Amino acid sequence: MVKQKKKKKLKLFHKIFIGLFLGIFFGAILSKLGESHKLTITITPWLQLLGDLFLRLIRMVIVPLVFFSIISGVANLTEIKKLRSIGIKTLVFFLITGFIAISIGIVVAQIFKPGEGVQIGEISENSVEMKELPTVYDSILTLIPSNVFESFVEEEMLQIIVFSMFCGTALLAMGERAKLIINLVDNLSEMMYKITDIVIRFTPIGVFGLMSKSIATFGMKIFGPVFKFILADYLANILNIAIVYSLILYFVGKVNPLKFYKKAFQPCAIAFSTCSSTAALPETMRVGTEELGMPRESASFILPLGATANMNGTGIYFGVVVMFAAQLYGIPITLGQQISLVLTATLLSIGCAAAPQTGLIISIALLTDLGIPLDGLALIAGVYRIVDQIHTSTNTLGDLAIGTVVSSLEGDLDRKIFNHGGMFADNERIKVSNE
Repeated sequence: MVKQKKKKKLKLFHKIFIGLFLGIFFGAILSKLGESHKLTITITPWLQLLGDLFLRLIRMVIVPLVFFSIISGVANLTEIKKLRSIGIKTLVFFLITGFIAISIGIVVAQIFKPGEGVQIGEISENSVEMKELPTVYDSILTLIPSNVFESFVEEEMLQIIVFSMFCGTALLAMGERAKLIINLVDNLSEMMYKITDIVIRFTPIGVFGLMSKSIATFGMKIFGPVFKFILADYLANILNIAIVYSLILYFVGKVNPLKFYKKAFQPCAIAFSTCSSTAALPETMRVGTEELGMPRESASFILPLGATANMNGTGIYFGVVVMFAAQLYGIPITLGQQISLVLTATLLSIGCAAAPQTGLIISIALLTDLGIPLDGLALIAGVYRIVDQIHTSTNTLGDLAIGTVVSSLEGDLDRKIFNHGGMFADNERIKVSNE
């Protein structure tokens, strides 16, 4: 009797990868046909609908997921001392990695000189809306919600996170009296994970729609005029991932970086295609606990915070774009100004919202503050989505890397799960956890 070969089911990250490349291929065909072609006019709105529906589903779950998961994570840390230990380590790593990432961006931009040789006369009218650069006072003040209900409605993630941490800390301080509430919050958090599991199945379709629409609108020509800028930006992000993240994972976290990157690929692919760390957050949290071995309470605290406050990729962009704009006009940037830029960009990247296009808007305020003309950003605006994809992937990888390292330093990382190869079956996971 001949044994039938068991069909291998495609994993979600395989489907995302397929959706990504099909989107590029399909978008390139529509771009070739032209914007005025009947087929392009008919299909493009439906592609937009696929992408918008996916992002709506993600936005539907993000606020309650972050709210309940952070409260649950903080309340289950067993003691205030544990919360303080994890919180301090997390924020220190956010600041250090952010500072290094922006420095890498500036150095790469100085070597590649992407702003040299670009004709300013070809720049179209700048249509990007200006935004004032927030002061340190404003940045600190906006962390605290004046009306928590308004924060929820407006999806002010940093304010929601702060309020959630206060709620979790209060429950932790109440001890046994809060047990019933903590159990309820744990169940609500688990419910949001289940809803997220359903939503995340639509990712390949959403990725296909987003990429098709992007390429159909801008075409492959977007890689032409500012190719050196795109190359410098991507290279700086890749160097940051390959060197900085790998070093802290290996020497501080005591884990294998290659295994980490293999497991982190799926949320990275979602971040790359959606240009939103919050869109990737549900999968980031699943991978953090089920694949990398982070304890649920630590992942529930570090990863939602990281999705809003840990923006190394966006910080790299700030460094590259300032050097790019300065080079366009032959404006010299002194060493002192570069150090000031690193410090300012680090703070801006921490306060930068985890949403598409936010980095572009904030970079305008940064250039204005430095007295550099804004005309060069009209070139970047056309390709920003392309560079924002690598920014967001770097941000998401940074969240997982820091979460893994902090868990390792706390002695909470489940190394049996981390070292058990790729995405293993449920029965194998149970076997590993019971050893």
